[in-house]
Amino acid sequence: MSDFNRTSRAMGRARAAVLPPARPLLTVALLAAFSATAQEAGKEVPEGVSDFDTVRVQARRSAMTEGSGSYTSPEITWGGKAPVRLLDIPSSVSVITRQRIEDQNLVTVESALREVTGVTVTPWDGATSQIRSRGYNLESSYDGIPAYGALSAFQQFDLAIYDRVEVLRGPGGIFQGSGQPGGVANFVRKRGREVFGGSVVLSAGSWSNRRAELDVGGPLTRDGTLRSRVVATAQDRDYFYRKADSRHRLLHGTLDWDIAPSTTLSLSATRQSDDVMPYMGQPAYTDQQFLDAPRSLYVYPDWVIQHWDKESVTLDLHHAFDGDWSMNVRASRQRLDWYYKDSYPTGGVDRDTGTVASYARRQSDSDEIREGVDVFAAGAFAFWGREHHATIGASIEEYDSLSRYGQGPAVLRVPISEPGVVTDIPIAYTSGFHSITRQSGLYGQVRLALTDRLTGVAGGRWSRFDVQTRTVSPQPLTAWKDGAQANGEFTPYAGMVFHFNDAMTAYASYADTFIPQTQRRVGGEAIDPRVGRQLELGAKASLRGGALNLAAAAFRTRDVNRAYPDLGHPGFFLQAGEVEVKGWELEASGSPLPNLDLTAGYTRLLTRYVSHQTLQPGSPFTLFEPDHTVKLFANYRIEEGVLRGFSLGGGLHASSGILGSGVAGVREQGGYAVASAQAGYRFNATMRLGVAVNNLFDRRYHERVGGLNSYNTPGEPRNVMVTLRSEF
Repeated sequence: MSDFNRTSRAMGRARAAVLPPARPLLTVALLAAFSATAQEAGKEVPEGVSDFDTVRVQARRSAMTEGSGSYTSPEITWGGKAPVRLLDIPSSVSVITRQRIEDQNLVTVESALREVTGVTVTPWDGATSQIRSRGYNLESSYDGIPAYGALSAFQQFDLAIYDRVEVLRGPGGIFQGSGQPGGVANFVRKRGREVFGGSVVLSAGSWSNRRAELDVGGPLTRDGTLRSRVVATAQDRDYFYRKADSRHRLLHGTLDWDIAPSTTLSLSATRQSDDVMPYMGQPAYTDQQFLDAPRSLYVYPDWVIQHWDKESVTLDLHHAFDGDWSMNVRASRQRLDWYYKDSYPTGGVDRDTGTVASYARRQSDSDEIREGVDVFAAGAFAFWGREHHATIGASIEEYDSLSRYGQGPAVLRVPISEPGVVTDIPIAYTSGFHSITRQSGLYGQVRLALTDRLTGVAGGRWSRFDVQTRTVSPQPLTAWKDGAQANGEFTPYAGMVFHFNDAMTAYASYADTFIPQTQRRVGGEAIDPRVGRQLELGAKASLRGGALNLAAAAFRTRDVNRAYPDLGHPGFFLQAGEVEVKGWELEASGSPLPNLDLTAGYTRLLTRYVSHQTLQPGSPFTLFEPDHTVKLFANYRIEEGVLRGFSLGGGLHASSGILGSGVAGVREQGGYAVASAQAGYRFNATMRLGVAVNNLFDRRYHERVGGLNSYNTPGEPRNVMVTLRSEF
């Protein structure tokens, strides 16, 4: 990796030369945190409190799923920042709990989201994926801090550091700001352990897949006011396609400090590195057909490489006031270095000669910094003789990206079976690009107990959004240029929840999102932001004392103000596009019977263009998401008899066909189903062994359908993973 190291040092020097003076977004959070710390440190324990621990729990988080043993959770934090019951949220939400992560041996964000109802994960380059929901890219937040555009095609941290993943389907603009109307995934970190303990996980499987995971922590003081946790993972593996391998390392640490009985300060730091040989699927024949080739065909030279290096520091201050109110200050800083050098076919394969007209060679280096602060207060208040709840807050985010790109001379007439003829050569950077995206906003939400059975939810967010860009070395340095802008954009949210009883609700909701656009009208002014508007109707039920959650929802989204070229004025644009997405979802998660855990989901998705410059109204809008999707997983534990300690489980993913970037009737993936099976044995209370078989029947299919040159990606053949988990 000598080339990468040299490049990284060069980019560091360049950043120092071209970046404006730092704007320390974390300063606000740090001042607020330590101001509250100073105030609380001087307070004494209230009179009448004999046990410090009984007070200290006020500062702890609820909604954590670790140790629950459940595939569902009664509460999540996304719907109101503070924990809110699933039944009380007038939107579609899913939770991937810690127990489910462990039972299914989910180790990546992509593998977890692939299990979520209504979410489609499409492979990208071997290291990242495109993740969609309801026709759009899924947005992300980390411990509730919005991260604009950070999920798809970006390296994600190992799933071992998270307690759970909360997924909202539909617009999340009230807390997120600008973003796609498909939904938001919120990743919630593990916290310091209350008592000393941990786990060791060892896995081995097909294609030399080897993984080790350590999770250990506990109190660092006798009274338990300072708690710790360390998570480390290491994984080396090959893949089913030839000449491909990856190396993964992660280290994560967390400290939780009870500064006062009702105040907790948390600090965490994470570092992860990944080295991966890029894989962008297979090309196709020039006649548009899939290659007549084994799934193992790897069409890239063996010198290609991607290196990802990601760091994150997170601060979280939580203070519980008297009267059920709390204040939260959350801040994070993420740094990402990304380097790749690769080669790929630029066109299809000639069926007669087995050659590609040319192979491109390229190299890129990116240095990215993302800072975010989220400050909010939440709690109950009395009005008209009833108790209501409110959340009010503000967030600010800055995303700074500096990248360079270079392309070497193409290699002509390359046999697709011999990519090694494309040799590695030095590539000089020819372009440099620097962009800064800033977003800030004020938000508020109230939950009003209108009657004994009816709850109203109303809120909104006022946002500012701006992008600045410029070219940098090796191109001439240019002045900053304004890109996408939005000032004073308001995104409302409203809903009604009817409580049939304590275990069943029905709801209706309305939500907006906005996405600023860079294109300009013929008069020179920027066009208005795209706006998404969703109406959703649904019902939820919590059965067996909360052990099983059921949900059904129907939704309709209109995405308007989409930019299209102004044919009468080349170089300018019109706001003439409109898209409609509608469908329904069914989901069950939890334990319907003793010793049986399951998740089940069905999605019906219909997308169409209402207005388009060239396509007929009614033409499909998204071609990468299937119209029908079914996802199932179940695990049964045997607690009695001679088979006591054994468990049996399995899953099924079934979907209708996808077209992607293919050609209808020529290169497309028809409907398919992929099954999995697993068996486990618990030796005692702390140790268990599991064996999982994925693609049980070795189904041949394409996870993604791409163009002539790439992204026709075969699904994984049948593979096996053995996992030993020991807890202490």
